[in-house]
Amino acid sequence: MKRTKKALRLGIFMASALILFIVAVYLIGSKQNLFSSNTEVHASFKDIRGLMSGNIVRFAGINIGTVNDIRIVADSSVIVSMTIRDTYTDFIYKNSAVQIGQEGLMGGKIVLISTGDPATGKVEDGDYLPVADGLDIQAMIAQATEMLDEAKGTVANLRSITGKFDSGDGDIGRLLNENYLTDALETATSSLNASLSDLNKITAKINNGQGDLGKLVNDDSITVEMNRIMANLTSTTGKADSLVNQLHQTSYSLNHGEGVIPRLLNDKQMGLNVDTAIANVDQGVVEITKAAETIANSWIFRIFSKKKDKDKDKDKEVEEVTHEFKVNPGDTIIIPPSDNSLPELHERSK
Repeated sequence: MKRTKKALRLGIFMASALILFIVAVYLIGSKQNLFSSNTEVHASFKDIRGLMSGNIVRFAGINIGTVNDIRIVADSSVIVSMTIRDTYTDFIYKNSAVQIGQEGLMGGKIVLISTGDPATGKVEDGDYLPVADGLDIQAMIAQATEMLDEAKGTVANLRSITGKFDSGDGDIGRLLNENYLTDALETATSSLNASLSDLNKITAKINNGQGDLGKLVNDDSITVEMNRIMANLTSTTGKADSLVNQLHQTSYSLNHGEGVIPRLLNDKQMGLNVDTAIANVDQGVVEITKAAETIANSWIFRIFSKKKDKDKDKDKEVEEVTHEFKVNPGDTIIIPPSDNSLPELHERSK
């Protein structure tokens, strides 16, 4: 009887162990896709970020396969092979992107496959899928750690600054802890108010017409006088313009006219003729002067003189003058009609 019980217990134990083994094999096989038809696809990564064989392949939040192989083919290329159950290959296309993700902050690595374009066709066994940059939790954690370190330094600096403020160091510290700036501002405000009051008084006087500035602002007599001056200035300007026009016409007539003066100014030949005539007149005057001297010294002039004594005296005077009377070419002699007057000599200016 005891032996039967032992055999029964042994049989139950063996049966239970066999069942557990079969269940375990089934579970492991189903996880590794050992009991279903699969399609193998590949992807080339530069960095797999700790991905290992056996990690899950997920599509649209569903576990559709596993990573079955990882091999390095170059220093910048790692080929990851994945087995996907055929029941899901109808939804994965040739341009579906593959990226490495992570299950939570502390979970393991997984492969994520995104949807693609149906126009490119369904994925087939041995296809290489394009790779997309996934979210690197570890890099984010490292960056967050660096930011935290910088934040700690910033907080320390802020503490130092606030400590200086509390102790009254620096201008801002004195502004926070002392009142002399407030007193100075109050004094400046009082002075400004007084200045504004004085300014209001000044503007009131100006508005009332007090003082020269008030008259200048409120009285229009200065404006009227200025308008009159401007009108006179305008009239004077018009007259000046008229005078300038007349001078211009006169100068134009002198330069381009046909009168005597324009010819004297512009005709060289006429100028030479006038100079010659003046020289001839001068020569004639000299000849007349000599003839007058000859007549004055002739005996006929003395015979017909009624006053011989006076004539003698005058003759003496004439003789005396004759020695001093010199005539140069170009001088003018005027002989008066009176017998008692002597000829006048007008020398030509040199």
